Amino acid sequence: MGPRLKLPPYVQAFVDRHGRARFYFRRRGYPSAALSGLPWSPIFMASYEAAKGEPARIGVGLSRSTPGTVNAAVISYFNSAAFRGLAAETQRSRRRILERFRVEHGEKRIAMLQRAHIDHMVTAKAATPSAARNFLKALRALMAHCVANHMRDEDPTQGIRSPKIKTDGYPTWSEEHIAAFEARHPIGSRARLALALLLYTGQRRSDVLRIGRQHVRNSVLHVQQQKTNAKLVIPVHPELQCNIRCGT
Repeated sequence: MGPRLKLPPYVQAFVDRHGRARFYFRRRGYPSAALSGLPWSPIFMASYEAAKGEPARIGVGLSRSTPGTVNAAVISYFNSAAFRGLAAETQRSRRRILERFRVEHGEKRIAMLQRAHIDHMVTAKAATPSAARNFLKALRALMAHCVANHMRDEDPTQGIRSPKIKTDGYPTWSEEHIAAFEARHPIGSRARLALALLLYTGQRRSDVLRIGRQHVRNSVLHVQQQKTNAKLVIPVHPELQCNIRCGT
């Protein structure tokens, strides 16, 4: 018997009556979810990340938090319709930011948070302006929730400007770059298939990771974007079709 495969956290496995392996995401306080594909494969990890992004059930954690604290405010926000209405990727990003904020300031009174405090926190992240902007955006959403639910009288993030990001962005690949990549990775390789999916669908990386053969019907790709929930119908480019047929 070979070594036992280590599963990601909160994943449970069993073999059904047909002899097929089944995998489920099961975490206390969160909905159970069946996971597609085999552990650590792109399809499996996409469904795993989506399951982790599901909001906690209503009321989870509230009974263990002191009313009026940052802890209680963050948990209340996570259980709100505003948070649950966000795209799964936005939920995951915002949850990570606010959980860190809660670890540092959880027992403090949410009503005592002042603009000067937030200015200091944002300035402390000046070396990573993208992180600072995301932090401020998440905190603004939390404060809006607090004001709407009478946990605060005003929003202390008002008037605070997001740090500017000085960058020329990522350079666009030229035809020479693409040709060099294709010369290095032949048709049939995962790298070549990944390039074809990105190049000939124009979709985000998070959406490309979820694309499989099941989405191709009659030479047309049917996908639903994770961030916007938009449903797209994309004709399969001949180069992409070749990579799909020959891809691993």
